[in-house]
Amino acid sequence: MAQNKPLLLLLLIILIASGCVQRENLIAEENEFEENETEGEVIQVEKVTFTTEDGFKISGNFSKKEKDAVLMMHILNSNKSAYDHFAQKLNDANYTTLAIDLRGHGESLDQNGVKRRWDSFSDQDFRDMVIDAFAAKRFLEQNGFKLKYVVGASIGANTALNFSAEEPSIKKIVLLSPGLEYKGITTQDSAKITGAEVLIVASDEDAYSFGSSKNLDTLIANSEFIGLRNAGHGTMMLSGNQLEKQIIEWFKQ
Repeated sequence: MAQNKPLLLLLLIILIASGCVQRENLIAEENEFEENETEGEVIQVEKVTFTTEDGFKISGNFSKKEKDAVLMMHILNSNKSAYDHFAQKLNDANYTTLAIDLRGHGESLDQNGVKRRWDSFSDQDFRDMVIDAFAAKRFLEQNGFKLKYVVGASIGANTALNFSAEEPSIKKIVLLSPGLEYKGITTQDSAKITGAEVLIVASDEDAYSFGSSKNLDTLIANSEFIGLRNAGHGTMMLSGNQLEKQIIEWFKQ
């Protein structure tokens, strides 16, 4: 038994040392978590539902900050979560945000008790997406916020431009990969009459949107065009570059 004592002592030392290392690692992880928590305030996202005048139940992610609000509309066959990261950045800059599932997308599938998806829509159904924007504006106003800014991507961009042409209270809109015509939603007439300031963004490999964007830039009275390279389509362009920061700075001008 005496011969085993040195071995037992060595094992005890190893176990104690291992425990100390594990505790140090745990403390380091806890400190790292605390630092990440304090780097920026985590936004409180409220899931909301409101009804359009033609009976669609629209689902949205709502995050409250100051009175000025930003409405965000996604690309075809996507949903409101495409704006999660950008919504955080906007909240950090004190903007209230509302990202919605456009009719027929995500959780916005119920119209007067009937389930409807975008892949069965007519051109008129797509044009009616502008009604979703008006319902979002009404929801924000009922909750004490003022809709001043709209960000739309692809089909959401076409809808945003048409909405701004009908709603003079919109101050600024961002069009990510708009088109002159998409799913029956045309934009040239609205481009000529919108009173909003417009920031247009498209990537050069996205040929149709890039050409449409340059055309719209010539038609809109107060617009700015940003051409990117190999940045993708619609909300994809918000990732991996400085575009989110540029948009927020443009809102503040």
